[in-house]
Amino acid sequence: MIKINLLPTRELKRQAALRQQLYMALGIVVVVVGVMGWLWWGDTQTIARLEAEKEDLQTKRDRLKKVVDEVTAFERREKLLSSRLEAIQRLRSNQQGPVRMLDELSLGLPEQVWLEALAEKEGVFQVTGYALTNFAVADLVKTLQRSQQFVGADLVSAELAAIEGQAVKKFTVQFRRAGQTGEPTGTPAATKGKPGA
Repeated sequence: MIKINLLPTRELKRQAALRQQLYMALGIVVVVVGVMGWLWWGDTQTIARLEAEKEDLQTKRDRLKKVVDEVTAFERREKLLSSRLEAIQRLRSNQQGPVRMLDELSLGLPEQVWLEALAEKEGVFQVTGYALTNFAVADLVKTLQRSQQFVGADLVSAELAAIEGQAVKKFTVQFRRAGQTGEPTGTPAATKGKPGA
């Protein structure tokens, strides 16, 4: 009888199977490393592209920030200039109006009348003064009513008063300036005068 030793064949088959598993494991490791390398390379490229975009956007932002700062400065200057222009126009309109009004009031003042105060509130002027007779007060009201500078002139009050023992008439007359719409014009202004001035 012939005896065959199968042990080396089995060992060879087992070693071949181990080799095959080792090659498969190495192949898997190579594939995983390749995929990881490919992913790493892709991420590196994406990061580089995003950093380049970020630098580009920062450059554009810095450039636009300068433009925005200039626009903001121009807007501030424009507001300042427009407020100055409004103030100048207001001063010009107030410069001519009150001067003409006071001139007209002074020219129309009867001899026996003198003014104590002139006040303006919300476009209505009130003149307080003294007169020696009721006729002088009436003359003043008529003069104001005929004037083209004033509208709505009316006697508000008249009462007896005494100045240095002399009986006089204290009166208050109110009116509006012609061409005035009646809106508030600011803080009331008052002009005081001494009796006999």
